[in-house]
Parts: sequence; structure tokens; C-alpha cells
Amino acid sequence: MDHMNNGSGILALWNDCTAGSEDLYERWYHGEHLSDRVSIEGFRLGRRHEAVDARSRFFTYYETDSPEVLFSPAYFHQLDNPSPLTRRIMNGVFINATRSVCTRVQQIGVERGGFVVAIRSPSIETETLLAGSLDTLWKQPGVVRIELWRRATVGPEFTGHDPRQEEQIRGPDEQIGSCLVIHATRLKEAESIVRYLREPGHQGLDIGLYRFLCELRHEECQA
Repeated sequence: MDHMNNGSGILALWNDCTAGSEDLYERWYHGEHLSDRVSIEGFRLGRRHEAVDARSRFFTYYETDSPEVLFSPAYFHQLDNPSPLTRRIMNGVFINATRSVCTRVQQIGVERGGFVVAIRSPSIETETLLAGSLDTLWKQPGVVRIELWRRATVGPEFTGHDPRQEEQIRGPDEQIGSCLVIHATRLKEAESIVRYLREPGHQGLDIGLYRFLCELRHEECQA
């Protein structure tokens, strides 16, 4: 088992959509939002998932060259200048948001699966518990990739201490301290992982099972 640690940035998002607004939400996501974000220099990809068994309906993450990209002037310009449709979505359609800028501190495997199990915790200290499960989880059938994320520390070289315009519209976001993301190829294998993680010894973790919806890569935005 090879562990990789390259310090890539991750923007991790969990949210719900107001009932009855799903068509508008999807039109916004695929009509402008996903491509707007992924087209920013330093973004590598955006990947969307929908709940099979989870507290939050949607789980989305963006991978960047480094966490610093998520505090860059180009990204902040988008956050502070939302389009009319984005303003509409942020005002009561995009709800119950958890959003954190993270560093990818460990990775095993390369392929991404059709199902992911996302285990999030508000505490950075939980990272030790999550990291201790890596070897066992990697041996489970159907697991093709595991990533461990840690909330990024905003140092003096960064800005971003204040809520940006989008967050001011939708209200304060919840935060995570750490997250383990397990990619599996099939639903039954992902469900088996969830059962294992819900056994005694993993209390206090928010475990969500999601199916893959779509992915957009930076180079595809330049086509």
C-alpha cells in the first residue's frame, strides 16, 4: 500500500436544496456554477455526489493545486461578485451548508469510484482516529482510493478571515476539522464500509454514503 501526500487543496462542501427548487438548482450548477469555479487558475477538478444514505443531500468537492488557491484574488472575486442567479440560489435554495478549505494530507490509490463514503468530523483531533483506519479500509473489497483531508490553517499570508459575499447571503457555514473520503466501485461494497464504520469505536463521526453525479476538469473548461 503506497501512501501519497502532496498537499493539494480541497474545497469540501455539503449542502441541501430547498424542496421544489431542484430543477433551478441543477440548472444553476451545470449552467454556470461548476464551470465558473473549475475554470479558475489552480483548480484541477470539481466532483459532485448525491446522497444514498447521508445527513446532507449533496457532497461536492473541488481539488486545487494547493490550499492557497482557495484564498486567491481570482477565487475571492467570484465569491464577492455573485451572478444574479447565484444570488437567487444562495438566498434560500442552497441551504444547510458545511464548507471548509482543506489540505489533502494522505492519499492511497488513484482511481475514483462510482460511490464514496465521506466521514467528517468537526474536530481536527479526530484525524488520528481516521488515519488509524486507513489500512483496514484499504483492504475492503471494491475500495480503489482513500483520501484524508484536514481543515487548512489560514496563516498570515492568507486573507479570508471574513465571510465573503456569497456566505453573507446564505448565512454562516458549518466547518469540518477532518474528513476521510473512501471511493468504492459498487454500492454493496460502499454499504459494507458504512456498516463497519458504524460499529462501536467510531462514535461522533458523520458518515455519509453518496453516489457519483458528475465531474468537470480544468482543461475541459478551456476547450
